[in-house]
Amino acid sequence: MSDLFDVLQERYQALVARTEGDEASDEFLQDARDLIADARQAGAGIADLDERSQLRAWMRFLAHAVADATGIYPDVTLQPLARGQLAGPRPESAEQPARSFPPAWVWTLIGGAAGVILAVGLAASGWLSRPHETAVEPLPAPASLPFVSQFVVGTGLDASGTLEMATDTLCLGTPELVARFTLEEVQPETEWHWEVRRGDEVVASQSAAPWGSTAQPITVRVLAGGPAGVEPGQYDLLLYAGQQVVGMRSFQVLDQAPRLFNLRVADVPAPAEAALGQSAFEAGVRAIYLGYEFEGLCPGLDVSYTLYHGGASVQERAESWSGMSQGHSQASFQPADDLPFPAGDYEAVVTMAGQEQGRVKFTMGEVAEEAVPPAFGDVTIALGAQPDGTPIAPAPGNRFDWNTKVVYAIFDTVGMQDGLRWMAAWVRNGQEVAREEYLWDGETAGTAGTYWVTYDAGGQVLPGGTYSVTLYIENVAQRSADFQILYYVPRE
Repeated sequence: MSDLFDVLQERYQALVARTEGDEASDEFLQDARDLIADARQAGAGIADLDERSQLRAWMRFLAHAVADATGIYPDVTLQPLARGQLAGPRPESAEQPARSFPPAWVWTLIGGAAGVILAVGLAASGWLSRPHETAVEPLPAPASLPFVSQFVVGTGLDASGTLEMATDTLCLGTPELVARFTLEEVQPETEWHWEVRRGDEVVASQSAAPWGSTAQPITVRVLAGGPAGVEPGQYDLLLYAGQQVVGMRSFQVLDQAPRLFNLRVADVPAPAEAALGQSAFEAGVRAIYLGYEFEGLCPGLDVSYTLYHGGASVQERAESWSGMSQGHSQASFQPADDLPFPAGDYEAVVTMAGQEQGRVKFTMGEVAEEAVPPAFGDVTIALGAQPDGTPIAPAPGNRFDWNTKVVYAIFDTVGMQDGLRWMAAWVRNGQEVAREEYLWDGETAGTAGTYWVTYDAGGQVLPGGTYSVTLYIENVAQRSADFQILYYVPRE
């Protein structure tokens, strides 16, 4: 194990230890970026394949932490080995044919005779009778290898010359592709160029030219697609210093136009199971889930969801797409107050990039005026609860560490009656993982107050993913809350 690898390992272990209480601080994020940059450069001097694999695993883990906090995924490309380094164990020589050798005493006699002859010759020349020194010439320092410290691909430039959107997945019809990069430690006389490959075919390139005093960072248009946009496919953008590849970025242009379809609504957070949806709901519903399928979506698309009641917009939310390009998803609507949705006719509408993708209609039933239904208040997710219901260790944005073993869903109650049937359903990544049904104990819990339910995995660490918990009274959804457990990145 090399000394450089040992130093990087100690720094990485110290950073991982800090994630338990310092994961989102500016100081931690800067230290993580610095270690990623140092590990990338160390690739030029660390030849052992296991150590290089470990460096990549460390960089990916820290890059996920930085991306979760800032939305920007650092470059984790390990620098290629410097010229003269040997990657991995030295290959064994090919098997030689067997040969016979003289006995050991023969070699002893031959060696003794050769020693006597050599001593006599040196004495005759006066070599053995005078002191001498052997001149040792220092080895030349290895030339530094250029490397890329910033490398992103985007959809184009705005009026100020700034990259509009940095992403590795681009929508069908993207008019052009722009790359932005910074090369470090490039000698002025070094010739450099770039090329874009699709498979084994070079589809675009720049002629080699001396580096000179090129300003940094560099922004170049690498592909133009004309009226139909850039041709779909998987591409690689390579940067060369001389004949050496010093940086590579892979990206994909999707082959399907972006669209959202198959809209449906339900009062349970399971779009895959509620594929047919519902068109009418009984009174008392406090959460509506709008499920849909999608394909051809690329990061940065604007998607909005609007709920109409009686023809008037009552709720609206928007997001910039950052998920997969194909699959199914859902959005939820909840009233701002503690009351159920009012009775009447509703419409849920989805819009993408300013174009309506679809709408679905449904109705809510009437609530009898004399009936005051039981209800649950807003749900707080935390790692524990005090006896009076005060949350212990809630997390900003409901994002919890990968070593979380149990979470609490804490909520207020009103109008509860003895024997009332209620339920808590837990969902991870769109799939239900637990469902707990209860009968309300009015003698111990009363009709109003603060209550909580918990979810654990039998003492084990909860798997990473996006979770939600939905509370029901008599099979009617009341309240829902989302939270996230971070993924653990194991050592390779």
